[in-house]
Amino acid sequence: MRMPYLLLLLLFSCGTIQKMGLRSVGPLFKNAGDLSVRERDWNFFKASAPGNLKVSELLYLQDTENEVLLRSLVKGYAGYAFGVSETLMLGDELSGSESTENRREAIVMYTRSLDYGFDYLEKQGIKRNDVLTFSEDDLLKKFDHELNEEDYSVVVYTAQAWASLINLQKDNMNLISHIPKVKIFFDWVCRKDPKVELGVCSIFFAQYEGSRPKMLGGNPEKGRILYEEAMLKYPKNLLIRMGYIQNMLLPAFDKELYEKEARILTEEFAKWEDLNRDDLQNHSTYRVKEDYNLFNAIAKKRFEIIEKNKSKIF
Repeated sequence: MRMPYLLLLLLFSCGTIQKMGLRSVGPLFKNAGDLSVRERDWNFFKASAPGNLKVSELLYLQDTENEVLLRSLVKGYAGYAFGVSETLMLGDELSGSESTENRREAIVMYTRSLDYGFDYLEKQGIKRNDVLTFSEDDLLKKFDHELNEEDYSVVVYTAQAWASLINLQKDNMNLISHIPKVKIFFDWVCRKDPKVELGVCSIFFAQYEGSRPKMLGGNPEKGRILYEEAMLKYPKNLLIRMGYIQNMLLPAFDKELYEKEARILTEEFAKWEDLNRDDLQNHSTYRVKEDYNLFNAIAKKRFEIIEKNKSKIF
Protein backbone atom coordinates (compact mmCIF):
# COMPACT_ATOMS: atom_id res chain seq x y z
CA MET A 1 0.00 0.00 0.00
CA ARG A 2 1.41 3.40 -1.00
CA MET A 3 2.02 5.88 1.77
CA PRO A 4 -0.22 8.95 1.46
CA TYR A 5 1.61 11.97 0.06
CA LEU A 6 0.61 14.14 3.04
CA LEU A 7 2.11 11.63 5.47
CA LEU A 8 5.36 11.61 3.49
CA LEU A 9 5.39 15.40 3.68
CA LEU A 10 4.85 15.34 7.44
CA LEU A 11 7.59 12.79 7.92
CA PHE A 12 10.05 14.80 5.86
CA SER A 13 9.27 17.87 7.93
CA CYS A 14 10.41 16.03 11.05
CA GLY A 15 13.84 17.42 11.96
CA THR A 16 15.62 14.12 12.58
CA ILE A 17 14.32 12.37 9.49
CA GLN A 18 14.91 15.49 7.42
CA LYS A 19 18.55 15.63 8.47
CA MET A 20 18.98 11.94 7.76
CA GLY A 21 17.67 12.58 4.27
CA LEU A 22 19.94 15.55 3.75
CA ARG A 23 22.98 13.65 4.96
CA SER A 24 22.20 10.88 2.48
CA VAL A 25 22.07 13.27 -0.48
CA GLY A 26 25.12 15.27 0.65
CA PRO A 27 27.57 13.06 -1.27
CA LEU A 28 25.47 13.54 -4.40
CA PHE A 29 26.06 17.27 -4.21
CA LYS A 30 29.76 16.69 -3.62
CA ASN A 31 29.93 14.55 -6.73
CA ALA A 32 27.88 17.08 -8.67
CA GLY A 33 30.30 19.81 -7.58
CA ASP A 34 33.27 17.70 -8.60
CA LEU A 35 31.71 17.02 -11.99
CA SER A 36 30.89 20.69 -12.60
CA VAL A 37 34.55 21.27 -13.47
CA ARG A 38 33.89 19.16 -16.59
CA GLU A 39 31.37 21.64 -17.99
CA ARG A 40 32.53 22.78 -21.43
CA ASP A 41 30.02 25.54 -22.14
CA TRP A 42 30.55 28.85 -20.34
CA ASN A 43 27.05 30.09 -21.09
CA PHE A 44 25.49 26.93 -19.68
CA PHE A 45 27.61 27.25 -16.54
CA LYS A 46 26.56 30.89 -16.16
CA ALA A 47 22.89 29.96 -16.48
CA SER A 48 22.84 26.82 -14.34
CA ALA A 49 25.28 27.56 -11.49
CA PRO A 50 23.09 30.04 -9.54
CA GLY A 51 20.21 27.58 -9.29
CA ASN A 52 22.50 24.77 -8.19
CA LEU A 53 24.10 27.00 -5.58
CA LYS A 54 20.76 28.13 -4.21
CA VAL A 55 19.54 24.52 -3.86
CA SER A 56 22.74 23.60 -2.00
CA GLU A 57 22.37 26.66 0.21
CA LEU A 58 18.74 25.90 1.10
CA LEU A 59 19.66 22.31 1.95
CA TYR A 60 22.58 23.46 4.06
CA LEU A 61 20.39 25.86 6.03
CA GLN A 62 18.26 22.86 6.99
CA ASP A 63 21.33 20.98 8.25
CA THR A 64 24.14 23.34 9.19
CA GLU A 65 26.33 20.47 10.38
CA ASN A 66 26.54 19.08 6.85
CA GLU A 67 30.14 19.81 5.92
CA VAL A 68 29.83 18.28 2.44
CA LEU A 69 27.28 20.92 1.48
CA LEU A 70 29.30 23.64 3.22
CA ARG A 71 32.42 22.76 1.23
CA SER A 72 30.41 22.89 -1.99
CA LEU A 73 29.15 26.40 -1.13
CA VAL A 74 32.65 27.74 -0.44
CA LYS A 75 33.92 26.40 -3.76
CA GLY A 76 30.75 27.16 -5.72
CA TYR A 77 30.40 30.83 -4.84
CA ALA A 78 34.11 31.52 -5.35
CA GLY A 79 34.03 29.65 -8.65
CA TYR A 80 31.01 31.56 -9.92
CA ALA A 81 32.48 34.91 -8.91
CA PHE A 82 35.73 34.16 -10.72
CA GLY A 83 34.32 32.33 -13.72
CA VAL A 84 31.30 34.51 -14.45
CA SER A 85 31.29 37.83 -12.56
CA GLU A 86 34.98 38.64 -13.03
CA THR A 87 34.90 37.43 -16.62
CA LEU A 88 32.08 39.85 -17.39
CA MET A 89 33.96 42.53 -15.44
CA LEU A 90 36.85 42.10 -17.87
CA GLY A 91 34.47 42.95 -20.71
CA ASP A 92 33.27 46.05 -18.85
CA GLU A 93 36.81 47.25 -18.24
CA LEU A 94 38.08 46.67 -21.78
CA SER A 95 35.02 48.17 -23.47
CA GLY A 96 35.08 51.26 -21.25
CA SER A 97 31.66 50.52 -19.75
CA GLU A 98 30.84 52.44 -16.58
CA SER A 99 28.53 49.69 -15.31
CA THR A 100 29.47 48.37 -11.87
CA GLU A 101 26.89 45.58 -11.69
CA ASN A 102 29.32 42.72 -12.46
CA ARG A 103 31.86 44.11 -10.01
CA ARG A 104 29.18 44.35 -7.34
CA GLU A 105 28.06 40.78 -8.04
CA ALA A 106 31.66 39.53 -7.80
CA ILE A 107 32.05 41.17 -4.39
CA VAL A 108 28.74 39.68 -3.19
CA MET A 109 29.62 36.16 -4.40
CA TYR A 110 33.16 36.25 -2.99
CA THR A 111 31.82 37.54 0.32
CA ARG A 112 29.44 34.58 0.54
CA SER A 113 32.28 32.19 -0.22
CA LEU A 114 34.50 33.82 2.40
CA ASP A 115 31.78 33.76 5.05
CA TYR A 116 31.03 30.10 4.41
CA GLY A 117 34.76 29.38 4.40
CA PHE A 118 35.23 30.86 7.85
CA ASP A 119 32.11 29.06 9.06
CA TYR A 120 33.73 25.82 7.91
CA LEU A 121 37.06 26.62 9.57
CA GLU A 122 35.32 27.43 12.84
CA LYS A 123 33.72 23.99 12.77
CA GLN A 124 37.26 22.60 12.58
CA GLY A 125 38.39 24.67 15.56
CA ILE A 126 39.92 27.67 13.78
CA LYS A 127 38.18 30.93 14.71
CA ARG A 128 38.15 34.12 12.66
CA ASN A 129 40.01 35.90 15.44
CA ASP A 130 42.68 33.19 15.39
CA VAL A 131 43.31 33.90 11.70
CA LEU A 132 43.53 37.65 12.23
CA THR A 133 45.61 37.71 15.41
CA PHE A 134 47.88 34.64 15.41
CA SER A 135 51.46 34.95 14.20
CA GLU A 136 52.37 33.11 11.01
CA ASP A 137 54.05 30.27 12.91
CA ASP A 138 51.15 29.88 15.32
CA LEU A 139 48.58 29.93 12.53
CA LEU A 140 50.48 27.32 10.52
CA LYS A 141 50.68 25.11 13.61
CA LYS A 142 46.95 25.57 14.13
CA PHE A 143 46.27 24.51 10.55
CA ASP A 144 48.53 21.48 10.94
CA HIS A 145 46.72 20.43 14.10
CA GLU A 146 43.12 21.05 13.05
CA LEU A 147 42.98 20.42 9.29
CA ASN A 148 43.54 17.46 7.01
CA GLU A 149 43.40 16.56 3.31
CA GLU A 150 39.61 16.77 3.23
CA ASP A 151 39.85 20.46 4.10
CA TYR A 152 42.34 21.51 1.41
CA SER A 153 39.73 22.70 -1.11
CA VAL A 154 38.06 24.93 1.51
CA VAL A 155 41.39 26.52 2.41
CA VAL A 156 42.15 27.18 -1.27
CA TYR A 157 38.80 28.73 -2.16
CA THR A 158 38.50 30.69 1.08
CA ALA A 159 41.90 32.19 0.32
CA GLN A 160 40.94 32.85 -3.31
CA ALA A 161 37.75 34.62 -2.25
CA TRP A 162 39.66 36.67 0.31
CA ALA A 163 42.41 37.63 -2.15
CA SER A 164 39.87 38.57 -4.81
CA LEU A 165 37.89 40.75 -2.41
CA ILE A 166 41.10 42.60 -1.59
CA ASN A 167 41.87 43.03 -5.29
CA LEU A 168 38.36 44.33 -6.00
CA GLN A 169 38.44 46.81 -3.11
CA LYS A 170 41.91 48.31 -3.23
CA ASP A 171 40.70 51.49 -1.57
CA ASN A 172 39.97 49.52 1.62
CA MET A 173 43.21 49.69 3.56
CA ASN A 174 41.95 47.36 6.27
CA LEU A 175 41.39 44.66 3.67
CA ILE A 176 44.76 45.29 2.04
CA SER A 177 46.44 44.69 5.39
CA HIS A 178 45.12 41.10 5.24
CA ILE A 179 47.30 40.14 2.25
CA PRO A 180 49.98 38.43 4.41
CA LYS A 181 47.26 36.31 6.04
CA VAL A 182 45.90 35.24 2.66
CA LYS A 183 49.37 34.18 1.60
CA ILE A 184 49.69 32.03 4.74
CA PHE A 185 46.58 30.12 3.60
CA PHE A 186 48.09 29.49 0.18
CA ASP A 187 51.55 28.72 1.56
CA TRP A 188 50.11 26.09 3.89
CA VAL A 189 47.81 24.27 1.48
CA CYS A 190 50.21 24.47 -1.48
CA ARG A 191 52.99 23.01 0.63
CA LYS A 192 50.67 20.17 1.63
CA ASP A 193 49.46 19.51 -1.91
CA PRO A 194 51.06 21.57 -4.71
CA LYS A 195 48.61 20.10 -7.25
CA VAL A 196 45.48 20.91 -5.25
CA GLU A 197 42.51 21.99 -7.40
CA LEU A 198 44.25 21.45 -10.75
CA GLY A 199 46.96 24.09 -10.63
CA VAL A 200 45.38 26.83 -8.50
CA CYS A 201 48.64 27.19 -6.53
CA SER A 202 50.64 27.88 -9.68
CA ILE A 203 48.10 30.46 -10.81
CA PHE A 204 48.05 32.24 -7.45
CA PHE A 205 51.80 32.56 -6.95
CA ALA A 206 52.39 33.67 -10.54
CA GLN A 207 49.70 36.34 -10.21
CA TYR A 208 50.86 37.27 -6.71
CA GLU A 209 54.34 38.11 -7.98
CA GLY A 210 53.47 39.36 -11.43
CA SER A 211 50.50 41.64 -10.88
CA ARG A 212 51.92 43.73 -8.04
CA PRO A 213 54.30 46.60 -8.80
CA LYS A 214 57.83 46.43 -7.40
CA MET A 215 57.11 49.27 -4.98
CA LEU A 216 54.50 47.01 -3.31
CA GLY A 217 56.80 44.01 -3.11
CA GLY A 218 55.89 42.45 -6.43
CA ASN A 219 58.36 40.89 -8.84
CA PRO A 220 57.03 40.99 -12.43
CA GLU A 221 59.99 39.05 -13.79
CA LYS A 222 59.49 36.28 -11.24
CA GLY A 223 55.78 36.32 -12.06
CA ARG A 224 56.55 35.82 -15.75
CA ILE A 225 58.85 32.89 -14.94
CA LEU A 226 56.23 31.31 -12.68
CA TYR A 227 53.59 31.62 -15.40
CA GLU A 228 55.92 30.01 -17.95
CA GLU A 229 56.71 27.17 -15.55
CA ALA A 230 53.01 26.67 -14.82
CA MET A 231 52.12 26.55 -18.53
CA LEU A 232 54.70 23.79 -19.01
CA LYS A 233 53.48 21.92 -15.93
CA TYR A 234 49.77 22.17 -16.80
CA PRO A 235 49.66 22.50 -20.60
CA LYS A 236 45.98 21.51 -20.81
CA ASN A 237 44.89 24.15 -18.30
CA LEU A 238 44.46 27.05 -20.71
CA LEU A 239 43.35 29.37 -17.93
CA ILE A 240 47.01 29.64 -16.89
CA ARG A 241 47.99 30.95 -20.33
CA MET A 242 44.97 33.25 -20.21
CA GLY A 243 46.17 34.54 -16.82
CA TYR A 244 49.60 35.22 -18.32
CA ILE A 245 47.98 37.27 -21.05
CA GLN A 246 45.58 39.10 -18.76
CA ASN A 247 47.94 39.86 -15.90
CA MET A 248 51.29 40.22 -17.65
CA LEU A 249 50.89 41.13 -21.33
CA LEU A 250 47.84 43.41 -21.35
CA PRO A 251 49.09 45.72 -18.54
CA ALA A 252 52.43 45.98 -20.41
CA PHE A 253 50.64 46.64 -23.75
CA ASP A 254 52.89 43.99 -25.28
CA LYS A 255 51.09 43.49 -28.60
CA GLU A 256 53.81 41.39 -30.23
CA LEU A 257 53.90 38.80 -27.46
CA TYR A 258 50.12 38.92 -27.17
CA GLU A 259 49.73 37.98 -30.83
CA LYS A 260 52.09 35.05 -30.32
CA GLU A 261 50.14 33.78 -27.31
CA ALA A 262 46.82 34.42 -29.07
CA ARG A 263 47.85 32.14 -31.94
CA ILE A 264 48.72 29.39 -29.47
CA LEU A 265 45.41 29.77 -27.65
CA THR A 266 43.43 29.74 -30.89
CA GLU A 267 45.05 26.45 -31.88
CA GLU A 268 44.58 24.92 -28.43
CA PHE A 269 40.93 25.94 -28.18
CA ALA A 270 40.28 24.28 -31.55
CA LYS A 271 41.88 21.05 -30.26
CA TRP A 272 39.93 21.26 -27.01
CA GLU A 273 36.56 21.79 -28.69
CA ASP A 274 37.15 19.15 -31.41
CA LEU A 275 33.97 20.05 -33.29
CA ASN A 276 34.85 18.21 -36.53
CA ARG A 277 33.85 14.64 -35.63
CA ASP A 278 33.50 12.93 -39.01
CA ASP A 279 33.54 9.50 -37.38
CA LEU A 280 31.45 10.68 -34.39
CA GLN A 281 34.34 10.27 -31.96
CA ASN A 282 36.29 12.74 -29.87
CA HIS A 283 39.93 12.52 -30.92
CA SER A 284 41.05 15.57 -28.96
CA THR A 285 44.15 15.20 -26.80
CA TYR A 286 42.10 17.07 -24.16
CA ARG A 287 39.60 14.23 -23.75
CA VAL A 288 41.73 12.68 -20.98
CA LYS A 289 41.82 16.02 -19.15
CA GLU A 290 38.11 16.69 -18.74
CA ASP A 291 38.64 18.13 -15.26
CA TYR A 292 40.11 21.19 -17.00
CA ASN A 293 36.99 21.82 -19.09
CA LEU A 294 35.50 24.59 -16.95
CA PHE A 295 38.85 26.33 -16.60
CA ASN A 296 39.24 26.18 -20.38
CA ALA A 297 35.68 27.41 -20.95
CA ILE A 298 36.40 30.44 -18.75
CA ALA A 299 39.68 31.02 -20.56
CA LYS A 300 37.94 30.86 -23.96
CA LYS A 301 35.27 33.34 -22.91
CA ARG A 302 37.89 35.77 -21.63
CA PHE A 303 39.93 35.34 -24.81
CA GLU A 304 36.86 36.16 -26.91
CA ILE A 305 36.30 39.30 -24.83
CA ILE A 306 39.90 40.42 -25.29
CA GLU A 307 39.83 39.75 -29.04
CA LYS A 308 36.60 41.74 -29.34
CA ASN A 309 38.24 44.74 -27.64
CA LYS A 310 41.77 44.30 -28.99
CA SER A 311 41.73 47.54 -30.98
CA LYS A 312 41.01 49.46 -27.78
CA ILE A 313 43.85 47.79 -25.87
CA PHE A 314 46.81 48.10 -28.24
